[in-house]
Amino acid sequence: MVDDGPKRLSIAEKRALANPLVLKTNDRIEELPVEALSSEDWANVDLPEQTRKKLISLRVDPEVLEFFKAQGPGYQTRMNAVLTAYMQVKKEMGQA
Repeated sequence: MVDDGPKRLSIAEKRALANPLVLKTNDRIEELPVEALSSEDWANVDLPEQTRKKLISLRVDPEVLEFFKAQGPGYQTRMNAVLTAYMQVKKEMGQA
């Protein structure tokens, strides 16, 4: 079955989009040394197996987009990998 177009957002989805993601004071994220974020570390990351993706429209800051694009082809896959890692951390913390 082929989708006829984008689905309409539910009320819960609209509310979630209207409220920005804000970390609370008790939400602690382990700080990594700058060396852990070096390009060599990310260059060797295994990207997840390709799955069927959902086409969305996403607004990001221009500098974020340029940062990922500057790393070469596959920038959208890398952006998805970062979002996936964030999601997994939040799930492990029981905040999903």
